[in-house]
Amino acid sequence: MSQQKINCEDSVVVVLLRNPECALKFDIRPEWFSKWREVIVAINQISASGLDVDMLTISQHIKNPESLKQISQLLIHGSGSLANMQTYLNYLQSLEKASQIKQALETAISEINGGEKIDDIVSALMQSTLMAATNQAAKNNLTIKDAMAVFLDKLEETFDARDKGGIGLKTGIRYLDGIIGGLHPSDMIVVGARPGVGKTAFALSVIMNAIKSGNRVGFVSTEMSAQQVMLRITSADSGIAAHKLRDADLQDTDWTRLTGTINRLVDLPLRICDKPNMTAHDVLLQSKAWMIDGGIDFIVIDYLTRVKIGKPTGNQVQDVGEVVTALKNVARILDIPVMVLAQLNRQAAQRKPIMSDLRDSGVIEQEADQIIMLHRDYDDENAPAEILVEKNRHGESSARILCNFDKQTMRWEDLMKNEYDDE
Repeated sequence: MSQQKINCEDSVVVVLLRNPECALKFDIRPEWFSKWREVIVAINQISASGLDVDMLTISQHIKNPESLKQISQLLIHGSGSLANMQTYLNYLQSLEKASQIKQALETAISEINGGEKIDDIVSALMQSTLMAATNQAAKNNLTIKDAMAVFLDKLEETFDARDKGGIGLKTGIRYLDGIIGGLHPSDMIVVGARPGVGKTAFALSVIMNAIKSGNRVGFVSTEMSAQQVMLRITSADSGIAAHKLRDADLQDTDWTRLTGTINRLVDLPLRICDKPNMTAHDVLLQSKAWMIDGGIDFIVIDYLTRVKIGKPTGNQVQDVGEVVTALKNVARILDIPVMVLAQLNRQAAQRKPIMSDLRDSGVIEQEADQIIMLHRDYDDENAPAEILVEKNRHGESSARILCNFDKQTMRWEDLMKNEYDDE
């Protein structure tokens, strides 16, 4: 143990002994400490019971006279600043993370030397690294007091965000955001439509609104290459028809608009994975990699039935169900919203889609937090596009939202007037 770590631990304990009221104001984990771990455990227990932290209450938890003497000497002669408390804790936490990552690497090397499967080693290594980076294990093991604190923090955050339209990540479709409250952490949102209606266009419209608001987005595109994705995004942002960009049929004014779009888009926080043959495990690994490498706030997967399981059973319904459950777990593990695009059964071609039209829909209906259907009337070119909220675990469902779909730039936009149908 380095002298710097010893000094940092000493400073934390001094601050806690001289400012006992601050014990509940900071997240202080015993595993970050080596020399004073027993003292930190005692201080946390004393504070949680509502008592003041002092030598008397500490002596009721620590019976070793020599340890009590060392604590008393530290209180008298030690130094530490309350103003620097978070700096001390950040340093100790970083050392613990480094230790966890080092241990994970040593385990991985040992498993490689032992002939274990590389894919399993990589998966375990990324999981260990993610847990070190996010304190995931601690987040999933809560007392009722811890859970209530998390709930109250979220309630306060939601209350403070009311004037901004709530804390959910906004889709950019104002009336849709009003109904579902935006896209919330740990939620899986399924977007279904017939081929050609504009599922990918809708997803890219949501992505563009998210990244322009500063959210870090990952797009898993199994159907389109990154180059095709960027053509769509550039068309939507610049207003230049997609077919003109595809054929490079550009006028001088188009080049000016294109230059402006490139300057606006180039530094936005979007990550694209365009691997065509993705398994649910691949999606999880890629998502964790994004989280470790700079963080991620929202993931979109295009589309569901192109994502496979590692060992198909031959039962399509069962296989899709395993993929859906795995994608919901991505949302839970990373605590971010995950949007999944899905195809519909052929029966939906002659009418407006409903939730049961989702291909192999049983587990999808069960696992999804929101299910949204997209509809366009091919017989009436002037009819507005529609978003149908079929399921909303957090509020109103059976809602109908009218939108504009720009066929030239493939962009979904608000209409000034909207209609809601409660059935």
